[in-house]
Amino acid sequence: MMWNICIFITILLLILNNEISALSFNQPKFSATPIWDSNGITLANQSIVGEDPRVIFVNTNNTIYVANKENSTIIVWHEESVNPVKIIHGNFTVTQSLFVTSNGDIYIDDGFKNGRVQKWRVETNTFATVMNVNSTCFGLFIDINDTLYCSMANHHQVVKRSLNDPPTTSNRVAAGTGTFGSASNQLNNPLGIFVDVNLDLYVADYQNNRVQLFQSGESNGITVAGSTSLNPTITLSWPSGVILDAEKYLFIVDSGNDRIVGSGLNGFRCLVGCYGEGSQSNQLNSPFSFSFDSYGNMFVTDQLNHRIQKILLMKDSFALSFNQPKFCPTATWNSNGITFANQSIISEDPRAIFVNTNNTIYVANGDNNTILIWQEENIDPTMVIHGNFAESLSLFVTSNGDIYIDDGDHNGRVQKWSAETNTFVTVMNVNSSCHGLFIDIKNTLYCSMAGRYQVVKRSLNDSVMASNRVAAGTGIVGSDSDELSHPLGIFVDVNLDLYVADCGNDRIQLFQSGESNGITVAGSTSLNPTITLSCPSGIILDAEKYLFIVDYGNDRIVGSGLNGFRCLVGCYGEGSQSNQLNNPFSFSFDRSGNMFVIDAGNKRIQKFQYLKESCGLTTTTAMTTAKTTITPMKTTTVTITTTTETMKTTATTTTARTTASATTMATTTLSTTAIMKTTATTTTTTTATTTTPTARTTASATTMTTTTLSTTTTTTATTSATTTTSNSGAVTTWLSSKFGQFALVAPTALIYLIYIHN
Repeated sequence: MMWNICIFITILLLILNNEISALSFNQPKFSATPIWDSNGITLANQSIVGEDPRVIFVNTNNTIYVANKENSTIIVWHEESVNPVKIIHGNFTVTQSLFVTSNGDIYIDDGFKNGRVQKWRVETNTFATVMNVNSTCFGLFIDINDTLYCSMANHHQVVKRSLNDPPTTSNRVAAGTGTFGSASNQLNNPLGIFVDVNLDLYVADYQNNRVQLFQSGESNGITVAGSTSLNPTITLSWPSGVILDAEKYLFIVDSGNDRIVGSGLNGFRCLVGCYGEGSQSNQLNSPFSFSFDSYGNMFVTDQLNHRIQKILLMKDSFALSFNQPKFCPTATWNSNGITFANQSIISEDPRAIFVNTNNTIYVANGDNNTILIWQEENIDPTMVIHGNFAESLSLFVTSNGDIYIDDGDHNGRVQKWSAETNTFVTVMNVNSSCHGLFIDIKNTLYCSMAGRYQVVKRSLNDSVMASNRVAAGTGIVGSDSDELSHPLGIFVDVNLDLYVADCGNDRIQLFQSGESNGITVAGSTSLNPTITLSCPSGIILDAEKYLFIVDYGNDRIVGSGLNGFRCLVGCYGEGSQSNQLNNPFSFSFDRSGNMFVIDAGNKRIQKFQYLKESCGLTTTTAMTTAKTTITPMKTTTVTITTTTETMKTTATTTTARTTASATTMATTTLSTTAIMKTTATTTTTTTATTTTPTARTTASATTMTTTTLSTTTTTTATTSATTTTSNSGAVTTWLSSKFGQFALVAPTALIYLIYIHN
């Protein structure tokens, strides 16, 4: 027995050091809001990759493999090579997919004419048939069990076979019935595929405009992306490729929409090709597949532009310059405001305020064309910037201290004051005042033009000042979903979704990235009744994506939360008392959650202090969120380590991360390996409920159903613990197939080994 344990430990050490069945492709781990350069670099054009390139693979050494289907070759680039370093000639035709293993062997589709998948052996430089198929394989994948998958679009099915089986072994069905359809067990022209370490299969279901997840052993799929998902995510058009990153977030080639989209902590958003179909460096035309290198850069087969585009991951993503505090559900502000500045300082008709993450306060004085600046804790302005702008209605400050200020009414422009040079320059031409200015995480500047019933935008990354593009509104006053009436304040979240305070329509409109039709998320016309507004003029989202709105006509600030909307500040009617407001126009949070409000009718700025003790209201139920992999049909021992924050609610978006089935059951089987640095004893009673709060502004096409666990917890000896989630059933099967009896002899040794390895 001891000898068996020693062998078992040796094998596991090899596994943990990635020397056996190591993943050959890259699954980077990204920050919460990764940004890619909007302009791609052409790695190879038609003269190298042929017409309509479809196939690319980048391995963990950053070696790039592309199939040229015109001349039956595989083209290879090493990292940093400009020209191919190798060209492999073969007897394959119209190749649509390839997969490269960690030892350099290449598996390539040859199904169209020859009905097979071939393997090119790097050791012998020869080809051999490894799978017989009766159709083209539009996707190839090899999982950690050494099983080869082929996605056959023409047969509406994904098949598989173990490469460890005898050559005569027939293929088995992995997904699809062989008849096209949109039921949960059907596919319609499946293309790209991906199999994770749990042996769960993801399929780009091309003609059904969705991505399907087939959990290991299941014949019914779950829609994890596409308009038919139970938890609405993003609209897709002919998805052709899919990859999961290290955190199991989805990245999808949305071929029909000429873009790459991805999910993250805040849901789905467009990442690359977000400027419509075209051949410019920031555009794609029917992209087919893509692959990450080890740095997180994307390599995309830009099919109808006949090129391979390299899209660089931006190392210095544009940091948020404004505050988005995280509040508890019972957050309260002092009803009596403190006058921070009066008319003698800020002018007759103040409109614009901005508080950055350093708690520096910026206010535009429209009377004398100045920008007033207060450093944190200062009573008097610490700096006054004079400029040639008039009647400014909005401003925005970036993280480097540059100030963008409205100068549209008289001079038809937006100006930028450079903190480095203390000079002004025009960055946008407009034909109206900008009642709202905003710069998103991709360095795109937005201007809300009330008099033109429209929001326009332009990228500040453009080398020349290109024409503005329409972000929302038709330019004609109206109340339809694509129209606006005197839009004022605006806000753009990390998903590039645009929120507009549609003053004339008494509503807040959400325009999802790339969409021209808005969704009413606040106001009496909302599909989910929220709160009645009167000419809303400003809007901010907090860290949990709850809405905070300046309700101008009702002289108050309102906000949403777990329990819906409520009045927060100015709840005692119009007036000039410390607990009243008169036509507030805009506001900003400081880092601590205090509000600074432009009280326009009273010609003052009011500071309303956030009462942190309001989160200490008595309650005995703690709300926690569980980030676990739900694995039906598998029975394992459950060890759940949770971090419980008493008297605090955390609402977590769960649909962006593809680790859950369509329905969270009250009793689930969780496959979890807990690696305890010390001991902790936890008694947990759990009731799982799934709710969609209408107050949260994801209640729309991007609404994420949030799953919370109401947990009563008794804990002793609480210290540090690390939880690693895995599919133990799949791993056990894999170990058994690889190493026979040694895989099962010593579970205690396994736990100890994982402990010392970490």
